[in-house]
Amino acid sequence: MPLRGAYSYGLKDILDIVGKDSDTEKALEIILRHCKKGVIPAEELDEEVALILDYYRLALPVNSVYGSLSWKMRLFSVADMEIPYIIRYFFEELQRGRGEWRRAVVRYFSDIGESRPEEFVEIFEEMIKRSRNFIVCGEDIMDISMKYGRDGGVVIAEMKGAGLISPTVGCGGFSKARAPLYEINRFLALLVERESL
Repeated sequence: MPLRGAYSYGLKDILDIVGKDSDTEKALEIILRHCKKGVIPAEELDEEVALILDYYRLALPVNSVYGSLSWKMRLFSVADMEIPYIIRYFFEELQRGRGEWRRAVVRYFSDIGESRPEEFVEIFEEMIKRSRNFIVCGEDIMDISMKYGRDGGVVIAEMKGAGLISPTVGCGGFSKARAPLYEINRFLALLVERESL
């Protein structure tokens, strides 16, 4: 998929998606300030800003139950928060004047050594189309991966590592036979959905 013509976001466009209140503006400014380092220190956070970051999956509490990487298992408190890799890449692109989620995805997967990294843009878009309430089942991810000649287990692992998805619990409108379930990064899913309007 060519990147030419991909929608480019600025901070104002992002505020249109996530909200224009002062806490949201502060949350985005904090992300911009710490996207290179990847960790937001607790002293820069208050409860409202931390809730916004967590809700949109822009940043997540560092501490979790049993050391789990699942977003749902993170212990919410006003403490240090880590920024998922894909969010770091997106906001680095935004600082360069190229706020394109597609470019961030391609650059991330290229950096981890994937061949044909542009396919991950299409895979992610298909995952969003098949999702319900930002939840996609593993079976769908496996089907999508096969369509691109990729190992579904590897795609799931790399998507989790990027911060595009996270294992989750709950039905999400799916039958038990379609487990495991994965939560899609809410912020990026909203960007993709906005483009399709």
